[in-house]
Amino acid sequence: MAQLTNTYETVSTKGIREDLSDIIANISPTDTPFTTSIRSGKADATYTEWQTDALAAAAANKRLEGDETSFSASTPTQRLGNRTQISSKDVNVSGTNRAVRAAGRSDELAYQIAKRSKELKRDIEFELTGKNPIVVEAGGPPTTTARQSGGLELWITTNVSLGSGGASVAKTNGQPNNAAALTDGTQRPFDEEDLKLVTAAAWSAGGSPSILMVGPFNKRAVSAFTGNATRTIDATGKRLSTAIDVYAHDFGELTVVPNRFNRDRTAVVYDPEYWELRWLRPIFMEDLAKTGDADKKHIIGEWTLAAMQEAASGKVADLTTS
Repeated sequence: MAQLTNTYETVSTKGIREDLSDIIANISPTDTPFTTSIRSGKADATYTEWQTDALAAAAANKRLEGDETSFSASTPTQRLGNRTQISSKDVNVSGTNRAVRAAGRSDELAYQIAKRSKELKRDIEFELTGKNPIVVEAGGPPTTTARQSGGLELWITTNVSLGSGGASVAKTNGQPNNAAALTDGTQRPFDEEDLKLVTAAAWSAGGSPSILMVGPFNKRAVSAFTGNATRTIDATGKRLSTAIDVYAHDFGELTVVPNRFNRDRTAVVYDPEYWELRWLRPIFMEDLAKTGDADKKHIIGEWTLAAMQEAASGKVADLTTS
């Protein structure tokens, strides 16, 4: 059909109000599975320490009647430690920006604070689960190198499956050497047998790993393990189950937890009881000096990862991610 002559259209109309929704869509994830699952503790110095110990291996034990007592040598504990790391996010919003009327938020400063707080939470999860080495502050004064907490991948060295050329970080009496980095190996598909071997080794060492943390690609790889060859159908809900959320193995069960922030190339089997997020300064917000027509704040915290007994966990590293 043709349009009638002199039809007054919107293209000619002046003063049409804008149609801007008051909803701000933000799909960025904020869940932090590792941080949520482990213990939270207190640090009292920028270098926080703990001790580890182990019982002697079980052995045949028999004595003659009336035998003289003989004494075996005592093994000292290992003293380990990690450096605290300062993480922060900053906000600087002009007075005019706070005064104008914006869609979706009543105060730009409050909106930016909430956004930066979520970003900080994600950053800490990323650092906790990574391979980052322990770094001691250096230089100066003033210092030129910031302290850094060694990450989860760095600490796990006892029960590991590595790709060709891969190597764990060097340690001295159980302590990762400062600034020593692990070596990534050749990537290979996630093999179920490697998972079984690492889990069995952690159990044999005395741990009871209960979580398998993987990235998105290797979560799909877990769901394709032969242990899940038989698919189940919920007839009532008309749903086909094709994923593994709990992996049953010879020594217990692992809850399979996908994590968006750990490296997808590493699958970590861990016992949350033996990992602790220690805070020297729990996250807080602070006003910064006003030097112009703007409001400045920073959100800051100081933390470290305590590997109370890394032998209770394990990892399968150097996995393909695509």
